[in-house]
Amino acid sequence: MDKTESEIALEEFCDANGIHWERIPTEDAAGLKTPDYYIYSFGEQVAAEVKEIQPSPDEREQERHLKEKGWSTFGATPGARARAIIGTAGKQLRAKAKGTCPAMVVLYNPSFLLRHHTEPYAIRVAMYGLDAVVLGLPADMQQSPYLIDRKSGPKRKMTEEHNTSISAVAALQGRELWIYHNVFAAIPLKPGLFRRLPVRQFTLQEKRTGEFSEWKEIVF
Repeated sequence: MDKTESEIALEEFCDANGIHWERIPTEDAAGLKTPDYYIYSFGEQVAAEVKEIQPSPDEREQERHLKEKGWSTFGATPGARARAIIGTAGKQLRAKAKGTCPAMVVLYNPSFLLRHHTEPYAIRVAMYGLDAVVLGLPADMQQSPYLIDRKSGPKRKMTEEHNTSISAVAALQGRELWIYHNVFAAIPLKPGLFRRLPVRQFTLQEKRTGEFSEWKEIVF
C-alpha cells in the first residue's frame, strides 16, 4: 500500500529521533485497510492516528488566486478542521488503544497557507470549545452590560464524557511535534516520554474567573 505524505512524515520524525514505530493494519467501514501506528518512547506504547490537513475546494481556489493575483483572503470557523478530524479519529483510537495505552491524534499540515488549522488557538477551541463571553445586564438599562466571565463555549470535542480515549492532539510541522494534552483523558500521556526530543508540550491552565483558559507549556 502506498503511504501518504502524512504517514511518511510521521515515520521520518520517529526515525530521526530514535522512536520505534509499528504500523497496524485495520479496516474501515468499507473493508479497506488503513494504516495506523503504535509508537514507542522509553519503552512505553502510544497509539497514534495520523491525519493530513487537506485543502477544501474553497481553499484550493484561494491558493490559486494567491498564485495568480499575489493576494487572497482566508477565513473559517476557528478549529473547524481539527474538530472534524478529532471526531473521526476518536472512534479509531478507541478501538486501537482499547483502554490499555495512551492514544494521540497527530495532525500533519504540509501547507504554510493552511497553518491556521493547526495553530495553538485552533487546537484549543477544537478540543475545549469556542471562546464565549458571559455578560450581565444591569437593572438600569442606561448602563452598559458588564463582564461576568470568559469561558469555553460550544463545539467542544473534549469533555469529562466525550473523547476521553484521546490522550492528546499533536501537530507535526516540519521537524517539530507540538503536543496538546487532553485534561479529560482516561489514560493521560506522560510528558516525560518525549523529553529531550524536538517536541513542545502544552496543557490547559487552571480556569480563573474572567479569563479564558490558555495553553501552558510543560517545561522540564
